Amino acid sequence: MDTGEGGRGGRGGGRYNNRGRGRGDQYYSGGGGRYGGGMQQQQQNDQYYQGGSRGGGGGRGGYHQAYNQSYGNFNQGGYRGGARGRGYWGGRGRSPPRGGRGGPDGGRGGRGAGGREPLPDDVESLSELKGHTKKVTCLELDQASGQLFTGSHDGTVRVWSCTSGECTSTVPVGGEVDSMLIEGGFLFAGVKSTTGQGVVKAWNMATNQEMVLEGHTGRVQCLAAGQGMLFSGGQDQTIRVWKPNAATGMFECAAILRAEHNGHTSSISSMCVSQHIMFSGDAQGGIKVWDLNQGAVIQSLDKAHSDTSHPAIMSMLIWEGHLVTGSLDGYIKVWEPADPSTGTTISGTPIFIFPEAPPQQAQQGGGRGGGRSKGRGGYNQPQQPPLLPGVLSLCGVADPAGKAVVMVSYNGESAIRLWELPSFADRGALADVSNVRSMAGFPAGRLMISGDERGRVKVWRWKDTAAMGLIAGAAAAAPGGFS
Repeated sequence: MDTGEGGRGGRGGGRYNNRGRGRGDQYYSGGGGRYGGGMQQQQQNDQYYQGGSRGGGGGRGGYHQAYNQSYGNFNQGGYRGGARGRGYWGGRGRSPPRGGRGGPDGGRGGRGAGGREPLPDDVESLSELKGHTKKVTCLELDQASGQLFTGSHDGTVRVWSCTSGECTSTVPVGGEVDSMLIEGGFLFAGVKSTTGQGVVKAWNMATNQEMVLEGHTGRVQCLAAGQGMLFSGGQDQTIRVWKPNAATGMFECAAILRAEHNGHTSSISSMCVSQHIMFSGDAQGGIKVWDLNQGAVIQSLDKAHSDTSHPAIMSMLIWEGHLVTGSLDGYIKVWEPADPSTGTTISGTPIFIFPEAPPQQAQQGGGRGGGRSKGRGGYNQPQQPPLLPGVLSLCGVADPAGKAVVMVSYNGESAIRLWELPSFADRGALADVSNVRSMAGFPAGRLMISGDERGRVKVWRWKDTAAMGLIAGAAAAAPGGFS
């Protein structure tokens, strides 16, 4: 891919760049670190084998340690964080706004009540990046180069400078872009080709070499990386495992994880990797936990989200060792790590559910969000589905004080909600957006970025009163930018 910084490389050959950039401050990619040596290209019963042990995750947390405070404690260094009791979660939030639930394809639900909301006092709007003509489905920030990559159903990937705010390159990719990932010096994009098949396109960001990874029979809806491997989750109910071939520099399919090997029985809608553990969510509200060293499922939660007819798990992330999932059922659920001696990775019942409002309160817009729903205590989960807008996307960021905040976009909503963790206290909303499917945070610039169904990419920034003079000077030096 031509990023505007050099000539475009040819397709095919060349060597794989096996020195990935460690990015402990990014919660969303399990990668970074060196790709492990000794990887064996073996296949048996659709399982894969990892010979090397050097392929560290992007975070620095250990197997039995809580996450480092790299970016509000959103990190993929290790999933075995210090477990928190039920009293640690919730208590000061409020329920999300009312609205109808969308369909499994993320279609528009009912509108929330009220008009446009003002920005929080500690957030300012910086810029709107224009260029995409259809909905923006994914975006990725390359921290090293200061570039933003956006993918859209208009069939292009755009590259933006975080210094000037200008589009430096527009790359036609031959189909609708549904997913994107930057990992190990590569940009990966899940593309629905003109024939309707799903492919993963990969670009070496140093050489601009392009590769096409074929095999999915539907959209590639999510991408993840870890332990020196790339994972693509498809509408075809499979997860494909890709490994680099050191001799050819190309990625090859090492395994296909299917239902007959305890995989998913519906389309894969979300994935995240934490060290040697991968979590995947599907359209039926199920979660699979994979051990990447074994190449096998080690735990299944078939009805992790199942309160409505649209339980698809649209997004997941990890915070302080806890798995956080957001679904079209309108709920955000928090799953705590389990004792390894029990043979499970996460507890089978969520320790916390947000919002906690019973159905009649949710439908009337009443109730106080952020309380505790029953995990294993004496609180009752709703017996009927509340009238809530479905969760489309989650993104972990940190405010200037280092407090963890999760950005949440809801189906049919014209704002992104900000909830502080672990209390789920209301931190306000980022308004004038529409059905946001992609979000990212850029800690170096205190930025929050989103892409919505109208093709708009919007940029906000946390205010830092101590640095207002520096900010004003930088803005004058780079008009139109968002650095």
